[in-house]
Amino acid sequence: MAKRPEKKNKRILIWTSSIRYKWMLLLFLFSLTPLVAMGFISYSISKSTINNKVTEYSEQLLKQTADNIDTRLGIYKDMMMQVVNNNEIVSMLRTLDRVDNGQYDLDSLSLTTKLSTIIAINQDFQSISFLTKTHYIKGIYRWSDRSAGIVTPFLKTLEDGSNFRWFPTRFGTYVDSLNSQSVHVFSLAKQIYKTSDDSPVGIIAVLDIREDVLKEIVSKVTKSSSDLQSFIIDGSGQIISYPDNQFLGKNVREVLGEQGSNQLLQSSDETHGFPLKHAGQKWIVNYKKLHTNDWMVVNVISESALYKDSNRMLQIIIVIALICIGFSILTAMFLANSISKPILKMIRLMRQVMSGDLTVRFKAKRRNDEFDIWGENFNYMVTRLDELLKAVYEEQNHKRAAELKALQAQINPHFLYNTLDIIKWTALLQKANNAAEMVSLLSRLLRISLGKGEETVTVEEEIEHVQCYLGIQKFRFNFDIQTYFQIDEEVRNLKTPKLILQPIVENAILHAFTDRETGGEIHIRCSLHPDGGIRFLVADNGRGMDPGLVKSLQTPSQESSADKMGGIGLANVDERIKLICGKPYGLDIQSTLDEGTSIGIWLPVIE
Repeated sequence: MAKRPEKKNKRILIWTSSIRYKWMLLLFLFSLTPLVAMGFISYSISKSTINNKVTEYSEQLLKQTADNIDTRLGIYKDMMMQVVNNNEIVSMLRTLDRVDNGQYDLDSLSLTTKLSTIIAINQDFQSISFLTKTHYIKGIYRWSDRSAGIVTPFLKTLEDGSNFRWFPTRFGTYVDSLNSQSVHVFSLAKQIYKTSDDSPVGIIAVLDIREDVLKEIVSKVTKSSSDLQSFIIDGSGQIISYPDNQFLGKNVREVLGEQGSNQLLQSSDETHGFPLKHAGQKWIVNYKKLHTNDWMVVNVISESALYKDSNRMLQIIIVIALICIGFSILTAMFLANSISKPILKMIRLMRQVMSGDLTVRFKAKRRNDEFDIWGENFNYMVTRLDELLKAVYEEQNHKRAAELKALQAQINPHFLYNTLDIIKWTALLQKANNAAEMVSLLSRLLRISLGKGEETVTVEEEIEHVQCYLGIQKFRFNFDIQTYFQIDEEVRNLKTPKLILQPIVENAILHAFTDRETGGEIHIRCSLHPDGGIRFLVADNGRGMDPGLVKSLQTPSQESSADKMGGIGLANVDERIKLICGKPYGLDIQSTLDEGTSIGIWLPVIE
């Protein structure tokens, strides 16, 4: 007999067992893999392209800025040469320098007028002043601060011969007779020589140029790129020009950090670029050295700005990917469900069939696919199975009814009753009282056995049947076995299949006491079962049975009950009970060798 598969309490692992989720995963991967690959390749190509374009653009801007500044600084040098090569101006300066050393600040209206004529054509200049080791000579505007700390660095120009010296940006205040003004300036200095013999005269010309000029040059070139930051530093790293005035005059490490400053100042290349990580951000730094002096123009662009367009493309790709993923999931779920739902439905129907429900049917959706064919075959199989089971059941009922009718037809009850009644009175007339009582007991036994052709009798009638049987057996075998009955009142009128106790009692009489002449006891009890139904218990104190025999009596076999125990037999009783009352009911045998046997009968309540 095939084993029914156990019902699993745990859910099936979806990633290892369920065909639905396997299909979903398969379809999802097939749709997502090309999308991810295409997005990754597109992003990589666009990022590389944008990086090259932005880097190239930044280098072009850097070169253009450096060229413009070189051109402008060259103009300033030319302007300085016009001043220091002017004989009138040099004569005036030499005359002023001969003044008593006790007077430090000197000025001359003629000198100022002459300088104004020359310098007025260029608005980039803030002022021009002249320094010697002993005098400060005002040209245009006067330095507000003329202390040694300010003047001394400019005097080092005397050591450079005829070369130009550039000074970094400082915040200077300039005064005249009417007003004063403060402004950031960088300076160009040059020693003055005699035009006659090119000998130095010990006077330095200092041209102060507004820093805004450089800022304007840089901004004109970089204004089209708001993400690009450009500034100018000198060879020592001091900032000459910067969009934010608070960094003017400070070292470049304030902007790029120690690492960036070292990479910038230690490089010997005229043009170079390098990546930099500073203040939690990533930068691309490009620079170009000027030809005019040791200054360099520096461009800084953050990687986030550099890759802004590629990141925007990445965002678009991600949005498209999410939409495609959502569509892929829905499509995968739809396709997987279209495959798994009919299978799961069929599994549920099969489980119902396994539990005994043969009325279930698979409802096809008329798609004319494999599942519809499967469902039609399943319906045909269940219908055919239901028909076969009904045919077998009806055949068994007909067979059982025929057997009962055949048994009843063998004996005519009225004929038996009349015959036994004549035998009884004949025995009494002949003073055969024992024979008369046996006949009376047999008559009662047959009356209960045959009844009205029904399969059940009351508990009280079944007990009476056993008592009649025991009375006949005592006359027949003259045995000394004590029989005790204990019947609860609430069960006396309940129904029970007839002839279920007599075979059990018969087995006890024939087999339990074969080696004992006295002391035999049989106890018969009947009560309501705690789990519902009626419970008969027939117990004896006879020889008992070995475990092998008990097991053979409780195990279905091809042997007939007569071969096992003789007569109707215990197996026949158990089979009749199951046939009439159902499979859960029947006999339960408990026996211990040399101690006795206890046979229980469990029946439903039949009113």
